Amino acid sequence: MRKDFKKLVDKIIASLDWDSIHEIHRSFKLGIGEGSEVIPGLKRKKYSEDLTKNDIKGELRKVLKFVIENDISKIVYGPWMIFWFNQDWEILYDRMMDPEDAEEIGEQEDLRVDSRLEAIYSPQRICLTINADSEDAASSDPEFSILSRMMDKAIKKENYELAKKIKDILDLTNTGSSEDK
Repeated sequence: MRKDFKKLVDKIIASLDWDSIHEIHRSFKLGIGEGSEVIPGLKRKKYSEDLTKNDIKGELRKVLKFVIENDISKIVYGPWMIFWFNQDWEILYDRMMDPEDAEEIGEQEDLRVDSRLEAIYSPQRICLTINADSEDAASSDPEFSILSRMMDKAIKKENYELAKKIKDILDLTNTGSSEDK
């Protein structure tokens, strides 16, 4: 890793409030290496009371190094959201640009953007979507289809009490979605 990029990583690590991050890790019982990517050198460690700030720092350091070395512009890894902009990308873009366009922009050479690395610690996130095109929003809901299948399975097994309860939940869902319209 380039020396200036290593300085960026060190500054990110030094700038974070590790006492708060460690406390949140303990509260949510988060381990190390719980992201969906495989990052070389990062070993998974389940939550335990032994988890230290240095374990969490090591995780972030390895993720940042992985992002920079592989020129990944953004990644979400466990509780970390990393955004990376490498100034070398802009230089490569300039070299690939059409010569006529380069003449127009040539005067703006001094407007280069420095490399930028951003790390956000976000241990809890939620993302919801809504299908606005659907006539019946409830029927397009994945939970609705799961409940429907569960009800069908309960009827097939002649478990009518469970089927009735699931049907009541489905009716509440349909009533709630029609009231929202």
